[in-house]
Amino acid sequence: MSALLEIHDLKTYIRQRKGEVRAVDGVSLYIEEGETLGLVGESGCGKTMTGMSIMRLLPPGGYIAGGSIVLDGKELVGMPERDLRKVRGNDVAVIFQDPMTSLNPTMTIGKQIAEMVRIHRQVKQEEALDRAAEVLSLVGMPNPKERLKDYPHQLSGGLRQRVMIAMALSCDPKLLIADEPTTALDVTIQLQILELLYSLKQRLKMAVLLITHDMGVIAGRADRVNVMYAGKIVEAAPTVELFESMHHPYTEALLASIPRLDQRADTRLYSIPGLPPDLSHPPTWCRFQPRCRYATARCREEEPELTGETPEHLYACFNPVGRAGARPQPAVAQ
Repeated sequence: MSALLEIHDLKTYIRQRKGEVRAVDGVSLYIEEGETLGLVGESGCGKTMTGMSIMRLLPPGGYIAGGSIVLDGKELVGMPERDLRKVRGNDVAVIFQDPMTSLNPTMTIGKQIAEMVRIHRQVKQEEALDRAAEVLSLVGMPNPKERLKDYPHQLSGGLRQRVMIAMALSCDPKLLIADEPTTALDVTIQLQILELLYSLKQRLKMAVLLITHDMGVIAGRADRVNVMYAGKIVEAAPTVELFESMHHPYTEALLASIPRLDQRADTRLYSIPGLPPDLSHPPTWCRFQPRCRYATARCREEEPELTGETPEHLYACFNPVGRAGARPQPAVAQ
């Protein structure tokens, strides 16, 4: 049985005046029906560009240079724009990072949700507004029918994010891309939104691609995790196994960056030293090597392949960590 989403050797580049940025450089991943895949990494590692490549919503100069994206048996790379518009919002939907800049400030939230329904379901305005109220109720919006006449600026950040989720769910997509869905929210509202997404995923049996820089967001909410660095997947494993026995030094460093309740208040939080490589001139060796405390001469000469002892747990490293729960120490200032 094939997966709902299968991405193979995806390459998404961005043309710029001074060259071409290889934002996504050979990514392969899959998502089964009804499962949540976490895609985690630092800002600029290519997570969002991977998600937007599925929708073909790329920035100016962005294009898919190679690879395959198959969603529910349909090849999206090379699909005519007319056909792709039928897929967006219908088969796959996205929740963007900042709802305030993603929602239209000149339209009521009812009209914005109803517009999506009318495009894909070919129903009258009244039916579309009924569906809008229904999905607003589904995401826990207080007084959903009354809220249909509100504008985005009249809502709090948490309620605006619920509107974004409702809009994404309005046509019952098979795949939901949640791109940093809690970035613009305070901590308590973040928890509410994450719990809402998890409960909706369980209830509607849809697949979710959860994109985040926070390993804490992934824990307990994703079935599997793909760790991304500098445009490539560097580790892929079931969530529990990844947290118990990560193998890539970058995964170890990301986990070490999370504050813990049992650590002393005067303990310095770990910060990964150095900076990611320039993806307009990507190195031909291990991309994490300049920041890795385990690097050897081989790491400066070759690029490791994504492989492992089992197909379920893959990693791209010549010197896998192999110590469950190991945490690197903060770098000492020179």
